Amino acid sequence: MEPTCDALIVPESWKSGGTQLDRIDSILRVAEPLLGVDRSRGGRAFIRRQPGGKLFITADPADTLVFPIGHPREGRPRYAWTSQADGTDRGVLVAEAGHA
Repeated sequence: MEPTCDALIVPESWKSGGTQLDRIDSILRVAEPLLGVDRSRGGRAFIRRQPGGKLFITADPADTLVFPIGHPREGRPRYAWTSQADGTDRGVLVAEAGHA
């Protein structure tokens, strides 16, 4: 799978299903293909809640929206974001963040 972005922000209202696992899977079904995650090869996307009813999703459980304390770019965005017509934002890591 070829990723189209490094991170996603989606509305939490997109969750659907009767159980917590159903709601998580409903988001991952949308997010994982865009992130290039292949579950059949052990890949996985990670969801973190954000203020304002948003979900931040990446293939790396340690990813953050901004650079950490002590980094030369501390507090600045790690992603360049593009808003989509469907209400999502797609993020690409900035050069200073590098790719794992």
